[in-house]
Formats: sequence, structure tokens, C-alpha cells
Amino acid sequence: MTWRSSLARCSRLPRRPALACQVHNDAASLPIISIPQASIYELGSQEPVLRDVLWTVHPDEAWAVVNDGAASSHLKPALFGALMGTYRISPPPPPPGGLFPFLQDADPHQYVQMVRFAHRGRGSGDGFYDFTARYGAMREGDVRTLRETFFPETARPLHTLAIPSFHHPEKTVARAEAERKQKLFEMLTAWLRLENLLDLPMVALSNGQTRRARIAKALLEEPKLLLLDEPLTGLDVKSRKILLDLLQELKRTRAAPHVIMGLRAQDPLPDWTTHVALIKDGGHTPSAGSSDSNYKHRQQGDPLVDMSGVTVQYGTRTILSSIQWTIRANSRWHLIGENGAGKTTLLALLTGEHPQSYTQSSKLRLFDRERARWATPMLHRRIGRVSPELFNAFPRRYQMTVWDAIGTGFDGGFVPKGKRHVGVAQDGTDLVPGSQEEEWRVHRMHEVMRALGPSRWHSHPDTMTDQKFFEQPFPTLTPGEQSLVLLMRALVGAPPLVLLDEAWAGMDKAMVEAAHGYLQDGGGGLTEDQACIVVSHWEEEVPWGPEQGVQRFKLDSGKGEQIFPATRQE
Repeated sequence: MTWRSSLARCSRLPRRPALACQVHNDAASLPIISIPQASIYELGSQEPVLRDVLWTVHPDEAWAVVNDGAASSHLKPALFGALMGTYRISPPPPPPGGLFPFLQDADPHQYVQMVRFAHRGRGSGDGFYDFTARYGAMREGDVRTLRETFFPETARPLHTLAIPSFHHPEKTVARAEAERKQKLFEMLTAWLRLENLLDLPMVALSNGQTRRARIAKALLEEPKLLLLDEPLTGLDVKSRKILLDLLQELKRTRAAPHVIMGLRAQDPLPDWTTHVALIKDGGHTPSAGSSDSNYKHRQQGDPLVDMSGVTVQYGTRTILSSIQWTIRANSRWHLIGENGAGKTTLLALLTGEHPQSYTQSSKLRLFDRERARWATPMLHRRIGRVSPELFNAFPRRYQMTVWDAIGTGFDGGFVPKGKRHVGVAQDGTDLVPGSQEEEWRVHRMHEVMRALGPSRWHSHPDTMTDQKFFEQPFPTLTPGEQSLVLLMRALVGAPPLVLLDEAWAGMDKAMVEAAHGYLQDGGGGLTEDQACIVVSHWEEEVPWGPEQGVQRFKLDSGKGEQIFPATRQE
């Protein structure tokens, strides 16, 4: 695939704000990026991912790289990887200037940074780590704060003998420089609404709040070029505006970094964007769902989850306050709330991974039993889930194939079990070879693959059949492909309750369409005996509209209520 066929010609957008100054003092007229004519390769590969790349970014241009279509799963990471040195450019951009002319031969490792939000990467280790430890750590008194984790230079030790340079920075850093850094820190934390979060434990923060902190930390390093890959993913509407306003303000600030963003097709394009590199595979971006006036009530079954006044507290800090929520078979829910509203905590109660699910047992019934009467592994057999925490924690050993990863969904664990790697019986023994249960599980493996496999979204399905995809090592897949595999894992056992938290992260348009089609009524992904909860800030990311009876439950400052359809007042 050539650059010209996959990356639309950049065009100047109609709205282009005037910048207060050129971003870089000493190299204002030099290009930020210069790739005159080259191909991009994975390291060690002789087959180019992108051909005939011709790309120049000038100081007065604000670029967004937008993915749309199956091809973008590979191409956007390749483009950013070429800038970070994890992909090879051949022939390399010639001197003088090279890839980054504006750096004037300065070390790009020092001045070019990237912050990715597409979850855990390929090179982040192969083993499983316990993503539920955040709740246990809180119980055990681990109070490592946001300040201590991301901004330790602003933390002061309690004792004057500890790390003296923190108390007397003028001994190691010029006073003026220290004051300038402090002002930058205060400005960034104010802009990103982090001031009141700095001294809270990390375990009490939402994914969105942590992402804002990662961006602040990157900006504090004062890079000259900052790449933000999918920075809006997982941010609520207010947080998105906060971030975009900050980036616009930085463009007016002398010596601020040049920012290039990688966005999804559904992400809002900032007004100050001047150029777009659109990685696409044809088609159009799907529009928003139907209006609420088309609401159709669903016929629902018995309660699967019943919360009657559930409360979660850390000391004097209340995370969830007297939650009343009943989830019935055949219901379809959209759970919404700002970052930090308690969505992740609520889901952790349902999966039994939050320790306070035991203390709330009398107010939390799961599958017609109090929480305390369920062994957690048995709960996991009855709940299929996808979440950022599970994505990042899932083991990535090279020998684990796609088949293995999906097959762990029958037990809800993370290690392939059984002779055919489709799990074991409830008592832990191997399935009887050829038994009805074993054959049903194998059938389900192929069923979810037919619905969500490469035949549904791959740009060249003749080169990647479902069977070949089954055999692929899970760690070698793109983030979007890994997300799809974990979605298959959540659905393969047909569990009564399915929890999908940011399930589409990293997926391209074709993948999302395949997933939505499978989950919608008549698609075959969910039955009338199952309930499903989707957590997303975007209504268009919810597979069901009002015409399919979607209900919306909102968390706000720890309190929850059903906001659609409106409940009748007695």
C-alpha cells in the first residue's frame, strides 16, 4: 500500500487561527519534519509498511493524523514509529537537517517525545500483572499520590535531612530556572484541572484523570516536538475541552512544543488544526444514533444484578454513594459519567474485584446471591468484560496464540487450560473429549471468529483467513486487533453479564462496525438471557440506540441515577 493511496493529500482547512508567534525561536523557518521521498519499514523487515512517503511539516502548521478504515491499524503506528525511531525510514532523510531540520542536529531523543493512549504496547513485557491490586493496595494503606508518582520534584520530604536538594533547589539548579519550572508546573496543573488531585492516592483516580497527568508530565519535560496519539480517548466532554484549550494556548506561547496529534475518526478536530493526514480505507464516518423519540421498550427478564444502596468509601472520601441500580436479563445499558465519577469502581464491584464488594454484600446481589456467597473465580465465569485495565494486564507471552487468548474466556482466567485450550469444567477437571460441552465451546470459538475475525474488517481478507488469524501470536497483533480478540474472549462463553469499558480503543472503523453489528439485536452476539453494559463518553460508540431499547445510567460525584428513559415517579 502506498502513502498516496492510504494517506489523503493534506489540505488547508477553512478555519486557521493566527499564531501569536513562531513556535521555535532559533529555527523558526526550518521544517519541523522532513521526509522527502522514502518508505517506512518495521525494524528487521524488508517489506515496507508505507511506500513513497513525502511529508513536510512547517512551523506554522498544526497537523492531525486521523485513522479511518482497516488499514489504519498498521499505518498510523508506523508513521509515529518512524518519528520515534522504532520504525526504519529508507532512504533516511538526507543532511543537512535530516528528519527534524528545526532541531539543527540536536539529539531528537532529548527533544522529541510521544505519549500514547492506545493501551499497553508490544514491548511492555509478556506476563500478566494483577490490575485489581489497585483496590487491595488502598485497603493495605498504600497512599502513593499523583504528585509523588508523576511530579516527585514538587514533593517535599517530611524530614529536613531527606533529599536536601528538594528543600534548597538553588544549590543544584539556578533559582530563576527553578522558579520558571514551578510556574510551568502550576500553569499546567491548573489548566488540566489537576490541582485538587495532586495529593490523592493514584488508586483513587480515574483513567481519564491519569491521562491528563501523563500529558502534563510530558509537557514539563519541555520537548520541542510532542506527539500525542489518541489523547482524547477515555476523556469526558469537559476533559476533552480542557486539553484542547490548553494545546491551543500553548500555540500562542513562545518556545512551546510543536504538537502533532493522532486522532480517531470520531474524535473532534480542533478548530486550530490546519492540516490533516487521513489514513482511510474508503467509506464515511458513521453518524450519531437515532433520536430519543424512537425509544422502544425491551422485554426484560429476571434481575442479574441488584444494587440497593451500595456505598464505597476510602476514609472520609466517598466514591459511590447509595447506588440503586437493577440490571435485568436482555437489558442494554450505556453507563456514563465524567472522569473520576466512579465508573471503574462500580464495575469492580460487579466483578467482585473490589474488596468493599464484601462489606456491601447485603446490598449487592449478583445472579440471585449476595456477593459474599460467590467465589470470585466463579463470578468471572459468569461475567465477560473488556476494560483498559484488563487490556493492559493481559499476558503477552509470544507462545499465546489468538485461539489461546479467546479460549481463556470460558473460565474468565488468563492461562489457556484444557487439551483443546477451551477451558476446563467447573470442578477444574478436563472436559471429556468429544463431549457436548467441549464441542459447544469449539463451535463458539469459530462462531465469534466468523463474526469478528479478519473476514469482517481486514483490508485483504484473502491473505488473512480466520484460521490463520487463530494461529497468530497474540502479542504481535496491533492494539486494535488485540482489542477485538479480547472482545471475542468476553463474548465466547455467552456469560449472563457483559461489561464493555472503552472496548473499542485502538479499533478502526471497520472493526467497530463489525463489533456493533454483532452486538445489536439480530447480530448474534448477545441473547435475551444476557445483559450488557457499555461504558463510553460517546453515544455513537454504543451499539444500540433508543429504537433498540438502550437505557442510560449516569454517575455524577458518586451518585447514580437512570437518566434515560426517565423513570416514572410514584
